Amino acid sequence: MQNDNNKKIAEVFVDVDAHRFTADIIRQHSTNRVDVREVALESLDLTQCRDILELGCGFGFFTEVLRGRVDADAIITGVDIIEGYELAFLKACDMAGIKGHFTSSGASAVKDYRDRSFDLVICSYSLYFFPEIVADIARVLREEGFLVAIVHNKKNMSELMNFAKKVLVRGGIIENEIKLPIESFIRSFSSENGYDILSRWFEDIKTTHYDNTLVFKPGDIYSLIEYFRFKWPFFLSTVTDDVETVFDLFEMQLQQYFTRDRTDFSITKDDTIFVCSRPCNKRRK
Repeated sequence: MQNDNNKKIAEVFVDVDAHRFTADIIRQHSTNRVDVREVALESLDLTQCRDILELGCGFGFFTEVLRGRVDADAIITGVDIIEGYELAFLKACDMAGIKGHFTSSGASAVKDYRDRSFDLVICSYSLYFFPEIVADIARVLREEGFLVAIVHNKKNMSELMNFAKKVLVRGGIIENEIKLPIESFIRSFSSENGYDILSRWFEDIKTTHYDNTLVFKPGDIYSLIEYFRFKWPFFLSTVTDDVETVFDLFEMQLQQYFTRDRTDFSITKDDTIFVCSRPCNKRRK
């Protein structure tokens, strides 16, 4: 069941244009105006990094900000499970001035890479898909290499999750005790447990907390609806009813919320940046 949920949730990222549109919504409504990717890299000297790996690369979200930060002859390998991201990822490589290639074999491909073959591994908002490969990430990193990972707080989108769950319960679509996929999914690798997981395989871990909130005013209701539509598999991958009916219920309840309360709808979007170095050959106790 978990694998089925993961596949459905992965579908949220298939449409590149929709993903970029949603990224714009996030930027427009964020209280933190500083790019989290810039924060993640600002204190690192990556000028000696030539062999780079982006896991869960998508359309090169993280690769884009490597421009001018890494060795002029750097090569980056983008790994994802969605074949349709190849052209977008390679375009991001061109924008970053980095040679790149792409594989859709999924993050498990890291198991096939040679020991100590990368100077830098980057990963944003995807380690919760494959927390089991942290050991292999440590294995393929060179001794002076870095893993830079951006992950969500376990309360990420909690306000939207609670609102959606109430809509589903009131609509008779789920029982109150049913857990939505997001309630367990992001928690598999989050701000709260990430250090414990990583510290088994890295001797040096630095953490930076990135606080952010999405704020939607009553006039922003349709932006919020579009945001929910994009994220729906995180909430509804186990729902077998007509999804459009759920969207209608969500919009109706949201209209009532703004009409009744006349206040903003805020969504927690706090993240943590982990910068890991000194990879271990064996698991630390």
